[in-house]
Amino acid sequence: MTDPRPETDACPAADVVVYDFDGTLVEGDIGAAFVHHLLQGWRRWLALPVAPLGLLLMAAGPTRRAGVALFFRIASLGRPIAVIETLATTFSEARVLRRRERELTWLAADLAAGRRVVIATGAFEMLARVVLRRLGLEDRVVLVASRLRPGRIGLGVARHCNGEAKLRALTEDGFPPPYAKAVSDSWADAPLLAAARDAVLVNASAKSRRVVRRAVGDRLVDADATPPP
Repeated sequence: MTDPRPETDACPAADVVVYDFDGTLVEGDIGAAFVHHLLQGWRRWLALPVAPLGLLLMAAGPTRRAGVALFFRIASLGRPIAVIETLATTFSEARVLRRRERELTWLAADLAAGRRVVIATGAFEMLARVVLRRLGLEDRVVLVASRLRPGRIGLGVARHCNGEAKLRALTEDGFPPPYAKAVSDSWADAPLLAAARDAVLVNASAKSRRVVRRAVGDRLVDADATPPP
C-alpha cells in the first residue's frame, strides 16, 4: 500500500480534514466487538471478576483507556501480536459492514476537492485498515489509529487514539491542529472537534451533543439538525 502521508513535517490546516471512524463512517464499534470476540472460553471467565470495574472505567472519558486496556490484556493472554493481527484481519474481513453513506459521500467530496483526509480512530490499526480497504479508501486517506505493544500480561496499547490522545497521535503523524474540518459522532472527540474550524457532529447521542457543544460552542454543526458546511 502507498500511504498518503505528508512529505513535510506538518500539513497546512486549510488542507486537513479529520474523520472519526466507528459510528461516523461505519456503524458500530469494531474495537469493542473484536475484544468481545477474543474473550471466549477461559479468557471470558477470567474477565468476569473485573468486568464491573472495566465497564465503570470505560463509561468515563478520563478513564476509558484504562478500561479498554484491562479487557484487552485479558483477551490477548497467550496470543502474541502476530496472532492478534491475523485474528484482527480475519475478523474485519468477515464483519458485516454497515456503511454510513451520507458521511462517506462527504468524505468523497473532500477528496475530490483536493483536501487531505485523515481517519483518526481509537480502533486498533489492523482492524481499521482492513475496513478502509473494503470501503475502497485504504490508498486514498491517511489512517491514524491505536497501536499495540507486547506486555508481561497479554498485550498493551503502545499508543491510544481517543480523546486528547487522538490530537497527540495526529500531531505525532504530522497532522497537528488546527484542522479545516472534523467529523465525529462521539463526545470523546470533543477535543478534536474544538480544534477544527468546521466542527461537525453526526449520529450523536444526547450526551455527545451536550459535551461537544460545551467544548465547541456556537461553531458546532449538528448535521442531524442542520446541513454541514
